Amino acid sequence: MKGVLLGSFSLHRRMNNGLCIVYHSERSEESEFSDYRAFRFFAALRMACIIILTFIITSCDLFSTRTPEPPDLGATFIWTPASTPGILLDNFKGTLEVLDASNYVKCFLGINDTAVSGDKTPFSFKPRPGLDAASQSIFLQWTIQSEQNFLTKLKSSLVASPRLTATFTNTITDQSNSNAATITSDYLILLPIQSNSSIPASISGHLIFNVVLVTTEQATKEWRIVTWTDDFISSSGTANTFTDLKVQLHS
Repeated sequence: MKGVLLGSFSLHRRMNNGLCIVYHSERSEESEFSDYRAFRFFAALRMACIIILTFIITSCDLFSTRTPEPPDLGATFIWTPASTPGILLDNFKGTLEVLDASNYVKCFLGINDTAVSGDKTPFSFKPRPGLDAASQSIFLQWTIQSEQNFLTKLKSSLVASPRLTATFTNTITDQSNSNAATITSDYLILLPIQSNSSIPASISGHLIFNVVLVTTEQATKEWRIVTWTDDFISSSGTANTFTDLKVQLHS
């Protein structure tokens, strides 16, 4: 009887062990299936992220080569120290076109400039011929500050775009010595006026600049305009000139 019980007990243990093996096997399969499902989920999530990221990059065109936009030259002018009369005329043209009053006045002989020749003549503007007496009186006390006020008021009277354009033709530079020169040129200035403006859309004429070499406040040698004479172009004696524009903006 004892042998039967022992045998029965051994069989029971073997059966229990077998059930345990089956049970643990089923648990292992469930765990593997759960891990597999997690793997599939994260793989799908990763693929979705890649697709979304690719779409964003393609839509934004982040890595494509774009044609660079031209620099905006409408609001600034790079001043070049006027080591020659020609550069002085370029500075005058450039500052006029961008309506840069602070650099514009640097074209003229200032109170802090000293003429190399020792001449103490201050800057002056000589208006065109045929001007009435009242208008002529405006230029009796015309100074560099008057020039700055003129360009500042002109800027406020024009539209921002298109920009003012200045064209100089038949330009002649006669340098009598190393410290003085004369620049003569015909000019045409196109003004981007507002629709209801009383300012003319263009002015034209002939200018004469008497220029001198000076020592600046920074101890550099540069050319400056000491006298500006305005006149008509011989072929258009009734056109508006710089003189007429200055008179109009002075009032």
